[in-house]
Amino acid sequence: MKRKMLLVPLALLLIVSLVACAAPAPAPAPAPAPAPAPAPKPMEVIEWTLDTYFPPPPAIYVSVSTQEVCDRINARLEGRFVITPVYGSSLGVKGPDVAVALGEGAFEADYVAFPYLAGDIPVLGAIGLPALLRNNFEGFAAHDVVTPYYRSELEKRNIKLIGSPYLFPRQVVWSKQPLKEIGDFKGLTFRGFSPEHTMLLDELESIVISISMPEVYTALERGMLDAILGSTASAQAVSAWEVLDYGIDVTFALADTGLIVNKDAWEALPAEYQLVITEEANRTATELNYKSIMEEEKGWAMLAEKGITKITPSPQMFEDMVKIAGPVWDIWAQEKAGVAADALAWIRVLLSR
Repeated sequence: MKRKMLLVPLALLLIVSLVACAAPAPAPAPAPAPAPAPAPKPMEVIEWTLDTYFPPPPAIYVSVSTQEVCDRINARLEGRFVITPVYGSSLGVKGPDVAVALGEGAFEADYVAFPYLAGDIPVLGAIGLPALLRNNFEGFAAHDVVTPYYRSELEKRNIKLIGSPYLFPRQVVWSKQPLKEIGDFKGLTFRGFSPEHTMLLDELESIVISISMPEVYTALERGMLDAILGSTASAQAVSAWEVLDYGIDVTFALADTGLIVNKDAWEALPAEYQLVITEEANRTATELNYKSIMEEEKGWAMLAEKGITKITPSPQMFEDMVKIAGPVWDIWAQEKAGVAADALAWIRVLLSR
């Protein structure tokens, strides 16, 4: 009996021990939470300002194309690079002062008529010499000659020409009187556009006065001017049909431009950005060279509808102008010398002129 009584407590102790052994081990302490990932660095955005004297779009076709090239560059670089055009010279830099301001980094890019810069960089005036080029097709050929000179001379001023230059429509004569031969220029009062143009007008026995573009309409209206030089776009800009009667379809001169940028800002860009900007600048130059011809045709049609009479002189008028302009080119080459004279010499060889 006593043995049975001893066995009962031992059995109970054994059961308690087994139950204790079968109990699950306590759960391990939870692992520490991982450290939060570092916040991504904000994307670096490079911002450029493009200055131009072109009026805001859609005033003229070059304004529209300037906006389009900036928009395409910005879209392709997906916000990493932003170029913003500022129109109407509203940054306060006049055309002749653009090269200095751009080279010093006042802004990063510009579209300006290259003849405006010829006072400081003479070779940029070669294409614009009076009666040197008969039409834009000769101008396209001449660009093959002068573009390397443009690039080298601009780089001396801490400026780069990106892509190719392009031409504006031809500068012709808009007058109150019909001009059909070279002698008809005698005694007419013109607005001077450049020293070289003034030299030729002097040889044609015209009178030249200096007047700003905003004052041209009033000067024509008051009889201070008899005629102006300019493209069809220029004639539209001054409402020529209200103060003039004739468009004389003889090429007095050409003018060109291109995308120019601050060299330091350019060299700081990643190669990818440079490639995109160059591709879009070249695309724009090609489009605008085409438009320089098409827009001129549209301009003549619109001006005719407004009352301007188009006069197409005989080819002899241009040939006579070339003969008179030859000494003007020679004087220009002697005065400018160096690179400018070399560029002009090669253009004259190219055109046998």
